[in-house]
Amino acid sequence: MNEGGSYYLYDEKIILDQLAILKNAFPQVRIFYSAKTNPNKNILETLTKNGCGIDAASSAEVGYAAALNLAKEDISYSSPGKTKEDIKRTICVCRIVADSFSELELINETAKEKGLTAEISLRINPDFSMFGADGLPSQFGVDEEAVLSHKPFIDSLTNVKITGIHVHIQSQILDWAVLSRYYENVFRLAVFLKNSGFDIKIINFGSGPGVVYDRTSEKPLDIERLSKDMSLFIEKYNSVLNAELIIEPGRFLVCQAGNYFTKIVDKKISRGTVYLIVEGGLNGFMRPCAANLVKKFAKEISFSAEPLITNNNPCEFFVLNDSTRKEIVTVAGNLCSGSDILAKDVVLNEAKVGDMIMVTNAGSYGYSLSVREFAGQRTPKEYFKTLSGEILCTASNRFSLF
Repeated sequence: MNEGGSYYLYDEKIILDQLAILKNAFPQVRIFYSAKTNPNKNILETLTKNGCGIDAASSAEVGYAAALNLAKEDISYSSPGKTKEDIKRTICVCRIVADSFSELELINETAKEKGLTAEISLRINPDFSMFGADGLPSQFGVDEEAVLSHKPFIDSLTNVKITGIHVHIQSQILDWAVLSRYYENVFRLAVFLKNSGFDIKIINFGSGPGVVYDRTSEKPLDIERLSKDMSLFIEKYNSVLNAELIIEPGRFLVCQAGNYFTKIVDKKISRGTVYLIVEGGLNGFMRPCAANLVKKFAKEISFSAEPLITNNNPCEFFVLNDSTRKEIVTVAGNLCSGSDILAKDVVLNEAKVGDMIMVTNAGSYGYSLSVREFAGQRTPKEYFKTLSGEILCTASNRFSLF
């Protein structure tokens, strides 16, 4: 980590502590890590060695999981727009979640060519929203009300058997009551489909549990109260369904386990504003830049557009020196772009060129989401701190069975 350049550092202990929270809260539910959150190889290995399955959002991510020698039932592949090639590559190594009726045809066709019957799940766009309103149009899944009308078509598929449902509406929820209502609604949907002739062996609730980004305005999810409600729902509904239950957290496990570090390469004053120019801004960690870009026009962020935009203050910034003096600064990257602003008018330790800045909440949607090729700047490295304190360099984390 002394070679220069920007880098991410992930802490295995924090990841395992977060995993323990979920396991204790939902002992009857399987946990599948959402790999798109951060597909770093060491993170995937840590979570899978401790009982997690993998939620893959592409055939490449299925390959990452399969390269870890996971069993087929430990890999769930859910995304819109799967191609025939995607399905051919993955059908034998994972559980596929069909995202449309035409995708069901592709899966059936592929299974027939391979001489097998594929047990799959169907992603459903439910007739309810996360916050209690009616269902909305979505590019994800099939509308709940269309499932029964398509049952003759589904029953005609000779090499596909639907044995589960997948529902995901929204992530980053901090209100336990909102998530509780959502979980019960999904259970009710599963019961309805079972009573309508579907064989429901798997219920995938998607993700939902959020983490605190802005400690000045957000309160942590009351997971104990959510746990109590989930236990009641399992007793009430799953005694009838007897299904395997799955949740797919991402940032809850890794967001706060990662920090981003970048060096100050210049310091300047422009018409009273102090600028700290760092080596890796938009091209190193895009999320804080996206929040600042929105605030440039809206002043306050009153919406979320996950995973790019969460709230007004998605990260905290620290200058890593011993200065007792403070200054108000704007932290900018070194790209030729007015959008390359990580933080505007923040109070930090008085800095000098060569100091490092640490940015929090970088374990999720950091390295994987940033625009690393723009302007040919150096790509950030990735490091992983193990339980024993060893620091592993994982800069080359693209690995795949395919």
